[in-house]
Amino acid sequence: MTTETPATLAALVHARDALGKVRRPDADTHLTLSLLLLKLASDAHQACTPPSAQAPFDRLRSVPFCVPAHARFETLYRQRHAQGNGLRVMTALRVFTLANPRKLGGIFPALQLGDALPADEARRDEVLLHVLERLALPALNFRGQPGFGNVCISDAVEGLLERPVAGRGPVEASQVPGALAWLMVALTDPDARESVYDPICRQGTLLLAASRRMRKQGAEASPAYRYPLYGQEADPLLCAVARLRLLLHGSDNPHLRSRDALEDPLLEDGRLQRFHVALACPPLHLKWVSAQAAHDPYLRFLHGTAPRQWAHAALIQHMLATLDPQRGRMAVVVPHGVLFRDGEEARIRQAWLDANLVETVIGLPDRLFAGSSVATALLVLRRVRKDEAVLFIDARRLSTAGKRGPRLGMEAADTLHRLCAKRTGAPGLAHLARFDEITANHGNLSIARYVRPVPVTAATDLATLRSRRAALEATFAAIQQELNAELDALEREFSKLA
Repeated sequence: MTTETPATLAALVHARDALGKVRRPDADTHLTLSLLLLKLASDAHQACTPPSAQAPFDRLRSVPFCVPAHARFETLYRQRHAQGNGLRVMTALRVFTLANPRKLGGIFPALQLGDALPADEARRDEVLLHVLERLALPALNFRGQPGFGNVCISDAVEGLLERPVAGRGPVEASQVPGALAWLMVALTDPDARESVYDPICRQGTLLLAASRRMRKQGAEASPAYRYPLYGQEADPLLCAVARLRLLLHGSDNPHLRSRDALEDPLLEDGRLQRFHVALACPPLHLKWVSAQAAHDPYLRFLHGTAPRQWAHAALIQHMLATLDPQRGRMAVVVPHGVLFRDGEEARIRQAWLDANLVETVIGLPDRLFAGSSVATALLVLRRVRKDEAVLFIDARRLSTAGKRGPRLGMEAADTLHRLCAKRTGAPGLAHLARFDEITANHGNLSIARYVRPVPVTAATDLATLRSRRAALEATFAAIQQELNAELDALEREFSKLA
């Protein structure tokens, strides 16, 4: 977090608080971030357009958004004391969308921003006046520097999403803890020229983590907002939040679609679109219409049909089908049952093992995800592998205590990353299992079968403890006797001197 971030975050929180009570939770946060996006785009235009002359075309090309003059934030700010703030703000966002249909199409309607505004028009005008004034504070002025992809803005956006609203209770924990997202991206290691896909992206946490890593690796090669990010999310509201969040972080047109990945996958020229990296942290209770497997035109479920109430094996097959045949790799969080359940899921697991796709299985700390007691694991699969062994890791020992239960910190995530890079065993923590060992366990991938606890030294028997105590007491008595003798001798010497 930069030194400027606290002031920027405070300004955003101040602006959100001006909206007061809203009709839908988080509507105030979504409206605040939508207006922040408009302001950053307006600031970029103003920085590129001197008052006396129009900016050259090559300078305007570097501006990530087109913002017509009558829809810019400074226009709304100048008119803030006039009636009709609500209409002007919504119209500006609509015009902003029409000027950037490829990037913004459908975002603001899906966010239902009207739920953040009072029904009374006079009250609405007053509330938006305060919001506009607070968004115009110096801490949110980025006219002289890039706003999109700026670390200060990125940190402040994340801070606003995580910070609770007064009187509304704590914000739900992020679907994917930050350290886990970092670990998943580090294990798949996408570079600046590769495409990344999340079939159930929720609020875009994994895509954001991938974008940050790719940005560091390709900072000199291309602008941060050029990296290809793809995602699907069946919930239109969550999909819109993910798009808005990624745009604020500097991603240029993240390709996110509001559709179910299992029912309606992303296509390219009528075929499944392929990606270099796939990441997913789906809901722990994931269902699907299993009957569709037999009629899938893209032949994604050849390994078997996952149960209706446990669709994670189906999702993994979908992700595998979308991977590049040579360089494709993926990381996905699953309930522990995926590792050991019998029936059709066992046949699917065996097919993955026979094809040498499974690289690493990491047992995550218990209750890592808020509101769920389901044990989870992280699976790493790769299309082309150098060996047939599978690395099993029990990460529960690496967890630390948090306010809401166990948590996986960055230090633990770094330890896990190094273990996966070395691919060697560690007593009580990791075990590299050969294919024949897994075959002997009938393809069961339960971590407890491979990572054994470190044996605890047997407790000393009672008689031995008593004997040791007696010996120590005798030693102590002998030392006391020697000290007493020395003290008596010293006293006699002093008495002679006296």
